Amino acid sequence: MSQYNLHVPQFIDDDVKEIYAQLCNYGYGRRTGEEFLDDLEKKQEQIEKYPLSCAVDTAYPSLTEMGVRKAVIFDGRYLLLYMIENQDVIVIMVERAERDYIIKFEANHRLYESEKQRDD
Repeated sequence: MSQYNLHVPQFIDDDVKEIYAQLCNYGYGRRTGEEFLDDLEKKQEQIEKYPLSCAVDTAYPSLTEMGVRKAVIFDGRYLLLYMIENQDVIVIMVERAERDYIIKFEANHRLYESEKQRDD
């Protein structure tokens, strides 16, 4: 059993549902959507067990300073960004790899911080 806990905020679940729907509805088919979900689940299991297994994102200095890690999923077509806080592995973003993901990360990070403050 891992000494870390995986935390996937609701807004990430919403983003994943949207990606799944896009994959299923735009010519790729349900099988492609299911493969995406399977790959995402495997990656989440990996980072929960081995949170240091993915490299710190060095594409953006602000992410490097925060120690945000980047996992590549679904044959490099999507990225999963996460942070480690104490014993928690927090998924902050799942996004298509070719997009400029810093904007999405910053918006999601603000959502996470506001949820965290509400829960405290």
